[in-house]
Amino acid sequence: MFKISQKKNKSGRIGPILTLATLAFFLVAGIYYVVAQTRESKRLEQTLNERYDWANKYTPPIDGSVSPQRLQAFIRVRQAVQPNCADYQGILDDLIGLETIETNQKMSPVKKVSKGIGGVINIFSVGPKFLEFLEARNRSLLAEEMGLGEYIYLYLAAYGEQLANESASPYSGMDEAYISPRARDEFIQILGNQLAALETAGQETSSEGLIADLRGEIEALEDGSHSSPWPNGPAGKTRESLAPYQEQLADLYCSGIVEIELQQKNRGFNFEG
Repeated sequence: MFKISQKKNKSGRIGPILTLATLAFFLVAGIYYVVAQTRESKRLEQTLNERYDWANKYTPPIDGSVSPQRLQAFIRVRQAVQPNCADYQGILDDLIGLETIETNQKMSPVKKVSKGIGGVINIFSVGPKFLEFLEARNRSLLAEEMGLGEYIYLYLAAYGEQLANESASPYSGMDEAYISPRARDEFIQILGNQLAALETAGQETSSEGLIADLRGEIEALEDGSHSSPWPNGPAGKTRESLAPYQEQLADLYCSGIVEIELQQKNRGFNFEG
């Protein structure tokens, strides 16, 4: 009897030890996975910067026109990140759901607990999903031979009107739904590059309207009267270039994750936007 009892006691101690060991294994594996993802995402972004320079160095076509080939390349990047967009939106939906669980009178206590646990578990995937998005975007940009500056420029030109309406979206309370200060500043510099190129080319007379539009948009972004670029859509030839693709581009817009869409991690490896 003593031997049997001793064996049971040993077995009772082994169970918790195995559980703790399993949890520790998955914790270490998860950390290793995130670190590996971070390094790969940073490496891909560094490759983009080495090939196409920093985002704020990009100069758009000085007359504002965008070729069909570049727009089609941008559309292919948008298509490539759609699964990642949906994944991240799912996490945001869970966050919104967690906020409404307690006030939902129709949901049973058991279902509230189940939903709450599921939502919290899903939220822990924010980091990996964020890195997966950046990796998918950067790989696609490299495949399409498009730098981050051109991508940011086309994104903000194509989606200015949608961005202006984010405050009315289901994700209006999320920081991720809006353009970050860094992306806004980089776009201001990109427009400034275009303006400087126009003035250097000596096309002030033939391009007076575009020069006025660029100066006006830069000023509106700097003084805060425009919280996002081109709230009524871009001007002149940029608008004309986008027009044939307007419906297709609209279908590829991902509400709620604008900050993530334009995120960069280099320049000191920060996550500020």
